[in-house]
Amino acid sequence: MDTLFRVIRYLLSRRWFSIPLILFIGGWWMSSCTTVYVGPAEVGMRQVYFGSNSGIRKEPLRTGTHLVIPNYERVHVFPTDLQALNMSSSPERTQSGRTHDPIVIQIADSYKVTVDATVLYRIKDPHRVITMIGPGKMYESSVVIPTADNALRKALGELTAEEFYQGDKRLRQTKLASDMLRAEFDSKGIELVKLLIRQFSYDKAYQHQIEQRKIQDQMVFKNRAESAAAREDARKREIISMGQAAVQVEREKGARDVAQLLSDANLFQRTKAAEGDLLVKSSQAQGTELENHALEGAGAQAMVGQKLADLMKGVRVIIVPSTGQGSTNPLNISDLLRQFEVK
Repeated sequence: MDTLFRVIRYLLSRRWFSIPLILFIGGWWMSSCTTVYVGPAEVGMRQVYFGSNSGIRKEPLRTGTHLVIPNYERVHVFPTDLQALNMSSSPERTQSGRTHDPIVIQIADSYKVTVDATVLYRIKDPHRVITMIGPGKMYESSVVIPTADNALRKALGELTAEEFYQGDKRLRQTKLASDMLRAEFDSKGIELVKLLIRQFSYDKAYQHQIEQRKIQDQMVFKNRAESAAAREDARKREIISMGQAAVQVEREKGARDVAQLLSDANLFQRTKAAEGDLLVKSSQAQGTELENHALEGAGAQAMVGQKLADLMKGVRVIIVPSTGQGSTNPLNISDLLRQFEVK
């Protein structure tokens, strides 16, 4: 629209143009204009074909509808959102973006490795892209694809087949390729977001060696796992055995404790019974001792005489002198028997 106003101002500066002629030219121009729509995730770069302002305008066209004069100017639309270029032989492996052929790399020991890679990028400076690369999708076909291909070939090609199989070394070389790719992209107005190695495969000769190595690694891992399982099982059995032994020891200890308690109770009972018997015997002994003391005293003969009198009830009594000459002690049985000539 500003172009039309500049043309009208130019014509008004020339006296030989009349106002009706200017209106006619303006009406014709407006009727011949077309519109271009720039989407939310896009920018438009206006290109003027001729005149003092010919070339690529630096200011981008933002989202909206814009007037374009055919044969005088053109709007080139570029995406500003994240772009994904998938270099793979299997499109079903990719969920979004465009697909290109995978990269076949000849590595250091002459084997070939086919690499599936994804380049995530976005257009950072559309003016630089269109002036340095060109319009349309030339930024992808002329820069993104060949630059990524060359960077990966150069970086990953330094690895041997053995090193390629090692993740840390492969990632190190992928980072090197990313640095080379980023430097090239920045100079042309493109921002590299991420370079990803999605999958890789060796040629058939080396692939067979890799498969055999994987089988061997799996067998080693399996043997280690079985050995570890056996050790753990033995340890488990040992723990169970120790637990059972501990339980048995506690059971035997409990049985010994019960037996000891029963023995102690029986001993206590017998001790108390013996103490009772001792008290009884002691009492009886003391009674006998007292009785013996009584018999040993002055009343002992009287007691004997009383017992003898009780026995001689109903018996004829003979008086025997117990004092003086020819007397006999009546309590002396031997003298009595001798007195009466009893043999």
